[in-house]
Amino acid sequence: MINEKISKALSDEIIKYIDNRRDVKEEGFLKDKPKKNKQGTISNGAIIARLLAVIKKVTNHVDEVSSIEKAKKNKTQTNLEFQRSRYEQLLSLVDATSVDNNLVDIKNEYHQFLETNREFFNTVTWLTNYSVKAKDISFATHVGKLTHSSSKSSSILDVSDEKKEDYLTTNTLHNIEIDTASSNAASLPIADILKITVDGISVLDCLKKNDKSLFENLTDNEVLINEWCEQLKQAYDSSEKQSYFLSKQTYFPVESKQYHLLLPLTSSSLVHALHLEHKKYWDEEQEKVRSQRYSKKYMPKMSCSYPNKAYIHVTGSNHSNASSLNGKRGGRISLLPAMPPQWQSTIPSYINKTDVFDRTLSFVLKVEMNDLKKYLLLIKNKSLSISEPKRNATVINKLRAISGNFFNYIEQINLHTSMKNWTVETQLPIEQQLLFEYFRDDDKAITVKQNKQWMEVLSKSYGRWLNNQLKDKDKLPLTLIHEAVWADAFLIELREFVATQEVTL
Repeated sequence: MINEKISKALSDEIIKYIDNRRDVKEEGFLKDKPKKNKQGTISNGAIIARLLAVIKKVTNHVDEVSSIEKAKKNKTQTNLEFQRSRYEQLLSLVDATSVDNNLVDIKNEYHQFLETNREFFNTVTWLTNYSVKAKDISFATHVGKLTHSSSKSSSILDVSDEKKEDYLTTNTLHNIEIDTASSNAASLPIADILKITVDGISVLDCLKKNDKSLFENLTDNEVLINEWCEQLKQAYDSSEKQSYFLSKQTYFPVESKQYHLLLPLTSSSLVHALHLEHKKYWDEEQEKVRSQRYSKKYMPKMSCSYPNKAYIHVTGSNHSNASSLNGKRGGRISLLPAMPPQWQSTIPSYINKTDVFDRTLSFVLKVEMNDLKKYLLLIKNKSLSISEPKRNATVINKLRAISGNFFNYIEQINLHTSMKNWTVETQLPIEQQLLFEYFRDDDKAITVKQNKQWMEVLSKSYGRWLNNQLKDKDKLPLTLIHEAVWADAFLIELREFVATQEVTL
């Protein structure tokens, strides 16, 4: 049995987690932008935006409304407190005798939401609804969805202790970080509950020891507590393992006409250990080492870098759909080159350049651009439409190949530039400076990042440059429409590239 203090602390953390989810839901209901359904009417939520539109029509306090609309959260407020205060301030501008049907509808909708939201996120109700989802959760080192994001094969928790020092395997890691896999992303919150830890003891540890005391702090219903415990145990106590048609399989011969059928799985724990190691490149210590190396001065520490990395992208925008650690990595699995060192030409420096879209870049991306150009010529010569789904998908894939190598090129330049904030003194456009060094925290960089228009500007520059590389006045006369297509496709990849930088900061 765990002591009463830890038991109480764990149950308090559970309540805190559920309350926080309730508050985030209410915050989103207040501040989200209005969305229209198929009938053209605004769906539920977006209370502040809709309330602003109504208040502007029924009040003469124009300056006050404008002030509330432009207000920023102060440091002492939570996000929810800020949104609630805006709601109350807007209502205070309306004359008590004024009656507006739209205003009444918005107020009723918000109060109804509050009631439903509080009921849904009642601790006992929420645990009862979510404990049944524990069967979708697996605490694992090897995650099935990392092989294919739509795979429903089982994930594996490797607890073996046999090691071979010549090989880097999961069980050679000193501090293995266990991943949380789920066959259904909607079930992930219950995994967060199981991982809540106080003084080194987690909710999951209590379940494994059949200790129910923390749940007794939440309800007196013994039957309900037993149901929670039995359902939550399914997250780690399931002996049923299954493959899936999207899984990878390897036939491994063992005897004459005999074989083992192997199921390769990606070790998320090992991948994450590598991810954390690669992040050290941006540590303050490593930056000092590179600065000393650049100045040709001695430093007792070694300078570490991992050139020629490649990346596998797992899942789309919501990387946690595959696993929780995959979400922390921004959906990227980094691969190191398994090849002997080769002679390489000098990586160019952009310290004294004014534009990244130069002849060097054209040469670097020549193979991928020629591949796309040949395909576009083929479509044109056969008088086919690029908008046909299969042909459009092919074009998009070829565009991704170009942008993928473009981002690898940007990372290579950074790896070979030892000075931090080297872009500050360059003549590169600010958008290109952020492309190289998104982590910059000077006033100019912060202002541009907050505006969030810099990615669109950079994408248009990229689309214009790529259009010029591809077009041929006689054979392939590309237009501004093509330029916009290249820019839009690049913008999607750029946003994911930037999101990855944000995750690793």
